[in-house]
Amino acid sequence: TVPLKDYEELRFKLKILENKRHEDRERFRDHEKVKEEAEQFLTLRNKLQDKIAELQKDVRDTKRELKETIADKESFETKYNDLLESMEMLTLDKEVAEERAESLQQETNMLKERMEEISIDLDILKKEADILNKPPELSSSAGNEERTPLEIVQLERHNERLKEALLRFRDATAENENELNSKIKMLEQENYELEEIRLQYDRTLEKLSATELSVDDLKMQLDDALGAEDLVDQLTERNLSLTEKLDELSATVDDLEALKELADELEENHVETEKQLQAEIDHRDMLLREQLERLRANEETAADYEATIQQFRELVVLLQSDLEEFKSKEQTEQSEKKTLSSQSQAMMSLNLQLQTTVMKAQAKAIDIELRKLEAAQANERLNMIQPYLPESFFRTENDPISCLLLFKRLEFKAGLVVKHLDQHYPISEKIMDHVPENLVTICEIKSRAGWLSSLATRFQTYIKNCDVGTFSKMGRVYHDLIGVERKMNAIVELFRTDQANEAHCLTELQRIIAQVEHLAESHLQQQQERNHMDQFFGLTKALDLNADRMIVILTCAKQTLHSAARVEGIAVAEGLEQVDQDYNEPLGRLIAQTKNSKIIAKKLMRQLEDIFEEAMTLKPEHLHRFRMLYAISSKLCKFCLDTYKDISAYIATKRGSHHEQIELAHIQTLLRDKGDEIFEMVESCMWENALRNVKTLTNELEATFAQIERDDKLDKIKTNVAPWIQRASDIKAEVVVNHELEHKLQQHNDEIIKLIKDVRMKDQSLQEADVKISLLEKRMDVAKKEMGRIKSLEDDLEKSLNQEQMYVEAMENLQSEYDQLEEENSQLKKEASKREEKRQSLLRKANFDLAEGDDSEHMQEMAGGYYEMAGHVETLKAAIRYLRAENAQLKSADFCRSLDLASPAPPSASRNQQQTTEMMAAIARETRALVKDMRVASASPRVVQLPPVTRTWSSIRKTPDYQYQTQQSVLYTLKQRSVQLRQTVVEHLEITTDKFPAAHNNEKKPPHQLGLVKIPRLPSMNTTTATPFHHCIDVSNPSDFNRLHSVFIHS
Repeated sequence: TVPLKDYEELRFKLKILENKRHEDRERFRDHEKVKEEAEQFLTLRNKLQDKIAELQKDVRDTKRELKETIADKESFETKYNDLLESMEMLTLDKEVAEERAESLQQETNMLKERMEEISIDLDILKKEADILNKPPELSSSAGNEERTPLEIVQLERHNERLKEALLRFRDATAENENELNSKIKMLEQENYELEEIRLQYDRTLEKLSATELSVDDLKMQLDDALGAEDLVDQLTERNLSLTEKLDELSATVDDLEALKELADELEENHVETEKQLQAEIDHRDMLLREQLERLRANEETAADYEATIQQFRELVVLLQSDLEEFKSKEQTEQSEKKTLSSQSQAMMSLNLQLQTTVMKAQAKAIDIELRKLEAAQANERLNMIQPYLPESFFRTENDPISCLLLFKRLEFKAGLVVKHLDQHYPISEKIMDHVPENLVTICEIKSRAGWLSSLATRFQTYIKNCDVGTFSKMGRVYHDLIGVERKMNAIVELFRTDQANEAHCLTELQRIIAQVEHLAESHLQQQQERNHMDQFFGLTKALDLNADRMIVILTCAKQTLHSAARVEGIAVAEGLEQVDQDYNEPLGRLIAQTKNSKIIAKKLMRQLEDIFEEAMTLKPEHLHRFRMLYAISSKLCKFCLDTYKDISAYIATKRGSHHEQIELAHIQTLLRDKGDEIFEMVESCMWENALRNVKTLTNELEATFAQIERDDKLDKIKTNVAPWIQRASDIKAEVVVNHELEHKLQQHNDEIIKLIKDVRMKDQSLQEADVKISLLEKRMDVAKKEMGRIKSLEDDLEKSLNQEQMYVEAMENLQSEYDQLEEENSQLKKEASKREEKRQSLLRKANFDLAEGDDSEHMQEMAGGYYEMAGHVETLKAAIRYLRAENAQLKSADFCRSLDLASPAPPSASRNQQQTTEMMAAIARETRALVKDMRVASASPRVVQLPPVTRTWSSIRKTPDYQYQTQQSVLYTLKQRSVQLRQTVVEHLEITTDKFPAAHNNEKKPPHQLGLVKIPRLPSMNTTTATPFHHCIDVSNPSDFNRLHSVFIHS
């Protein structure tokens, strides 16, 4: 039973839980909506990233194509100008050649006219010479003595000169004509080439116009891509905010799921309690009805029991108070038990943590001991090697090497301090909740330690890549830095023992950094570092650490005013809403901007790490930009720290006085004065200068990151030979060594080492040989046993192979015999069909042609011969049947005599034998046919061959599947026939055995089993029968055996 008060409380709690459950459902729906929006945004972000990547790729391609088109345009313009100049030269040459050709043509025309005149004069002179050369008509003696006159001789000489002139003129004209023809051909060819060049020029003009259009399009796309980058930045910021919201929502989802599980459990408990309460209510209703009936029946006696009822009520009140006290005691005991159980669980978890820490401490102790052993051995080795070194090494090289190792130790210890502070004071977790005041100093220590680490790294790279002279000078730095290392060791020891004073550590680090920076100014800047990789990385790391400092300081400033105004209750003159509007809102934006600058600095660090991994570094021109960014970040850190100190001091003064208020105007004056002092700028509202500078820092960081990402011109990191290696080679060259003795000593040492190795190898080989011999002996024993097994298996295999060969030969013989029998059967069938056809044809002819003489007689003889042959076949069949029956009768008689079963058959068998004779004959015929078919089927299976796959047509009857299915169908039909025959035999035997008891006056005799007859049953290949069939027949007397045997014999 449950009291009504508890029931009401449970109902009230149930209503509250139902309302919470409803609220949780609404929150869950809101969360689902936000989750869907986040997923949609993630999908959109991925798509936008893909589009931006494609656009960037297109922009790069278009830039490259633009450069190519500009280069092609310039080359085409130069070619075009050259062609224009060549065309002008060619036109001038053509005009000159045409003028010359015209002048030469005129000269040739004049020479032709002159030649014609000279030819006419020559003809005239020839005629005159012929006339003059005729001799006078005198006597022969007188004529032979006369000579030609002088004029004739002169004319002949003039004639010869004219001939020579004509020949020369002809040669000159021929040469001139050839030259002119060749020039004309050249000019025509140049004219054709000019036409081709003009066509090419037109094409290039068209291409140039097309490329200019494409350049305009690419410029438009480039502008769009630049706009897309801004969109990407906005989307990244939105993505970051949405990821933060998503994390918050996932946390709320986890809480809601836990609440949902709790609500489900409460609902189950509520349902169970409701059922129990309903049962209790029903029970109470029944009891109330009974009480009412009793009250109606006992109204007369109620007055007598009022006093007792009053006493009983008082007693009930007392008992209820006792019960409440007991309940309170039980609740206190349960709470104590819960506290004890929680404490025990906490103790168990602490015990487990202690065990894990002990295990880790043991592992660390073992590692430390091993490292101590390695360090001790390294020191011992160094102490052993040092006597071998010459004194010049300790004079000149020992201090520079110690200086390099000291800078490595400084870098390691500074990084160890940063790592320790990151582990014990994680900033990302602290900023979300409560920020302690010492976190500001810790962040400053981290930034100082990081800067010290970057300075030590710069010194290391400088010493590794310097020349020998500079390396020897660095020994002076070692003596200056011994005190620095002691201070650093003291800081690390304080952190190790957890006794660190943040202010003391910070001052010591500032002193160390001042000393190291002084050394860097005196050594690194005078010598000009060759490799600026460490400076880039150190400045970027400093930007990251300064961003952490600013975030922590600004959060502390916000927290200080919030705790003073809202927690401690100090009044603000302007009101809390004005504080949120003028102070907290711009401060929140400033923190968000600082977080963005930290994210970009992280990206820049990753970009620089990727570049440095490829052994590349940025150009020295970027160094000024990085230094400028570091200067802005340092100013912002100084501004934030000074303003935080001023604001905290102002609020501390207001805490001391009880009735004073915090004035935002005073805080604004503090911020204005500090901004004017550091930034040299006047601000109109709170945090304006800081917001402006943080925004410029963020923009500059983004521009630097984009510039580095687009910059393809990088310098390779130059690594020189280490100076100590070069110095060692110089020392070796200076030392005079007896090379012959050294060579012999080396030979002897090599021989000794070789002999020791040979001895060890022989010992090892002997041990291995012993092990191998033992293993081989064991394997030999196993192998002998396996050889015996293998021999027995080989004998069995040989026997099985022989048996298989015999079976194969028998199968082949049977197959060949079966093929021969099939051929004979087919031939006999063909002959029988032919004879049947002949007989039918003869009978037809005999019926229709009875009048013919010789032919009809011949036909009757053939028909008579056929009938005689058929009669002989029937007689032979009857004789074979008789012999089988007689043989079976004799065998059955022998079997009965051997079993002494000579008792006479019952009289009922003779009565029923006539009734069952026909049925037995039918069963016998079917059985003989079935046995024959089974023998044929068992003797005729063929091995199904799988022929090679060919693309030619082949009959389906030759396929292996068809052959296999035909064999299975034959076996299946035989099986069905055997099952049907067995069923008929069993039914017949049941009928006959049921009739036997009635014939013997209901005398029951125990059956005397004489034997068992099994009818063969074919095993099924493809189908299975689930119905059981009887296949064994009991034979109790000789008459049953004879009757059953006659089934298989009589026809």
